Amino acid sequence: MKRIKLFWTAFTAMFFYEIIPAYIFPLLNGINIVCLSTQNAPEKTLNFITNLFGGTDGNEGLGFFSFSFDWQYITSSYMSLPLVQQGLLNHQANPPVLLTLSAQANSWSLAFPMLSTSIFSSNGSIYQQSAVFGTNFQLNHTALQEIGLPALTGSNAWSNLTANLAIGGLVAHVVLFWGSYAVESFKLAYNRTQPDPHYQAMKKYKEAPWWWYLILLVLAFIAGLIVVFKGQTTLPWWSYLVALILGAFITPFSSLLFARMGNGVSTNQLMKMVAGAINPGRPVANLYFSMWSHDVVSTSINLASDLKMGQYLKIPPRVMFLTQVWGTILGAVINYVVMVSVVDAQREILLSPTGTNVWSGQYPQSLNSAAVTWSLAKELYGFNGPYWIIPMSLVIGMVPTAIQWLINKRWPKIGPINVQSIMLPIIIQYSAFLSAGVNSTITSSIIVGLVSQLWLRKYHPGWYKKYNYILGGALDGGAQVMIFILSFAVFGAAGTGRPFPSWAGNPSVGNVDYCNGNGALD
Repeated sequence: MKRIKLFWTAFTAMFFYEIIPAYIFPLLNGINIVCLSTQNAPEKTLNFITNLFGGTDGNEGLGFFSFSFDWQYITSSYMSLPLVQQGLLNHQANPPVLLTLSAQANSWSLAFPMLSTSIFSSNGSIYQQSAVFGTNFQLNHTALQEIGLPALTGSNAWSNLTANLAIGGLVAHVVLFWGSYAVESFKLAYNRTQPDPHYQAMKKYKEAPWWWYLILLVLAFIAGLIVVFKGQTTLPWWSYLVALILGAFITPFSSLLFARMGNGVSTNQLMKMVAGAINPGRPVANLYFSMWSHDVVSTSINLASDLKMGQYLKIPPRVMFLTQVWGTILGAVINYVVMVSVVDAQREILLSPTGTNVWSGQYPQSLNSAAVTWSLAKELYGFNGPYWIIPMSLVIGMVPTAIQWLINKRWPKIGPINVQSIMLPIIIQYSAFLSAGVNSTITSSIIVGLVSQLWLRKYHPGWYKKYNYILGGALDGGAQVMIFILSFAVFGAAGTGRPFPSWAGNPSVGNVDYCNGNGALD
């Protein structure tokens, strides 16, 4: 009862609090002393300060030394992972890498924004992809010659580069370090002799029979095939099969990393590369290919995570299976309705390379950018193209992990550090974590992780064990429910927005955190 009381108390408190930083006082999402103290600096200096210290608005900057008090962005993620894992996963842990990103961001072209997932023409304007690919979503070579090739921002190219380095490192790490472990685990699972006590305790329940999963697989496969044939996907049926096979091949690597670390390496970059190779000149086909392929991976990880949670909570496997199916169907309907409503109401902002502190199209833009650029793989990513290093980094990424494995064979422990515990793929991927989006939560996330996983866990273990995760879930739930309500009530998810009146904590001009010297404090 104490846990339930804490949950609902924290949920209610956060529910009402979230309206303050999200709507009334959005400056609370990124208070930065550097920005506030340089309002009258020269324009060039302000631009530099915004790139490094700004971060409250979408794609504004790297958010150095900003303090956020908006839980919708902080979340309980760092209350959930031990500090060992946070040291590897935490993008905040390596300022030199972030400074490298800052310098790298403009190394391809100074005409582009520092942070953006959009694609641009050489003069810095948004790329006219509709003229190049037309209404049938296939490449028009004549139009391409007239308009020219699309270009990525430096930060976006850096993100793609590190994604491939991480994928190569992931494959190498799983094979070299965990290969024998994986084989043994499959044998134990096949023979139903897994010694895990939670697994053994679940033997008293009836398993969901294999033919349930087979029926689900067949139905999902047929549904996908109908979309390929009847939708405007431009994707050949055989390419659909290749996408599923590729996803099935990558799934064990991603699942094993997620199971051991609580996080993983995004492998959809590999799907986009393969899509571009077998579907040249077809950006929409590439988008569907990568979606089908990566969905195999993400769905498998989510399925396994749910089943493991079911083991911990002792939920019968058949009940968990039906719950997953029902939740997926319900979620698909709700997500689609909300997505259509938001896109219709906020189309122009979602197409903007930067967005606002409320709406951002960074993720769909990144999907679009990848689909378009990889459909021009020969021109952009070939050896004579400007981004040839990006596909090559898939192989290059294996090298550091291979060297690490050789070092581990000779010196398995260097000082207090176990060599094999260093997860280079995750470190590499998260070095580009700040390449887009709202980045003002860096410092606050570190503080939350230290308070939870260091102070509470070490000095108040009893309270930590009973309440830490309950508190995190309650805070997340309260914030998310309020954001859902605000999205439709005042943020314009279903129509015209109703912004809160302008005041010092909610400036109507410039960036919310004043990192561009918008004059609102004059």
